[in-house]
Amino acid sequence: MNDEREFWLESLDDLDEELAAGDLEPEDHQVLSRSYTRQAAQALRGDQEPSEKADRGGRGKLIAVVAGLVVVGVLAGVFLARAVGSRHSGDTITGNDAVSSVPSLLRNAEESAAAGDLAEAIAIYDRVLERSPSNPTALAYKGWFLALLGQEAEAANVLADAVVVAPDYPDARAFRAILLYRTGDCFGAAAELVAFDASNPPEFISQLVENQGLRTNIALCQIVLQGQEQFQTLADLGLAANDAVAAARALWDPTTPAQGDPALALRVYEAVLADDPDHAGALTYSGVMLTQTGLDDQFAEGARRINRAVEATPNHPEARLWRAWLLIGLGQTDQARADLDHLDTLNPSPEIARLATDLRSRLG
Repeated sequence: MNDEREFWLESLDDLDEELAAGDLEPEDHQVLSRSYTRQAAQALRGDQEPSEKADRGGRGKLIAVVAGLVVVGVLAGVFLARAVGSRHSGDTITGNDAVSSVPSLLRNAEESAAAGDLAEAIAIYDRVLERSPSNPTALAYKGWFLALLGQEAEAANVLADAVVVAPDYPDARAFRAILLYRTGDCFGAAAELVAFDASNPPEFISQLVENQGLRTNIALCQIVLQGQEQFQTLADLGLAANDAVAAARALWDPTTPAQGDPALALRVYEAVLADDPDHAGALTYSGVMLTQTGLDDQFAEGARRINRAVEATPNHPEARLWRAWLLIGLGQTDQARADLDHLDTLNPSPEIARLATDLRSRLG
């Protein structure tokens, strides 16, 4: 137990070094320090669980190691731009075998991966698995690195093992979602994201998944595959409302209305509204789409939807933006200016802020 406590105390020192070297963000350092301190205290009390459960809080030097480029058909994008390492006590250090202990081997694998030698990292993970066949970190990262090296069939088997031995390990769930997506199993990938969300992942891993567009592209893939089917509800698509709206936005962008697939996008919005009639995103973008058809009855319905989006969710940035756009087109400049003024208080995204600036230039 003293050896395990020393491991966590040494890990705390490593965190400080990584922070000083700029390899770790301050907020991540704070989260990890709390986790490592808790683990050290548990080891000192002698109540550390002897299981192989992964420490989801522990993230080391792999925070900026690997990039994943995923291409399926016409879909392309960068997903999970950096893999996130994990360390846990697993098998504790015993006797004079510290050099080849599981924690030491995991550190060596991190260093090899950070140096770009994924094959060497995989070989080290194999040594870990010889000692500890159910080690979730070794399974997850061996599987991920195999995928990056193009060995997708073997990677699939290893990652399947990883989620069996550690169902709540978010790294394994994220890696498996990416692999399933890149091999064309969009619905399997979506199921992995559901499990990922349920695993209570650290905030910075969730942000990686969101910021790199993995969730949206998986949803878009599902919609494209279902496009020939008669779906009417979100259940038919197997999607959450926000994911469906984000994917529909990718299908049709109102700033470039001549491009994309507006008919399929509108079907998605209608499916969202069938489940949630006041969903601000679906109301807004379906409303914009209908107002651009040039047909009087559809223009009226589109305007109604945009107004309803603002009424239902007054602080929805896109609803405010596109209602201002609508009002400018109707010559109601004072009301449009009021919407843009309100939008300024909502901390809009850079893209929304840019579009708002363009609208203000039209007001004079």
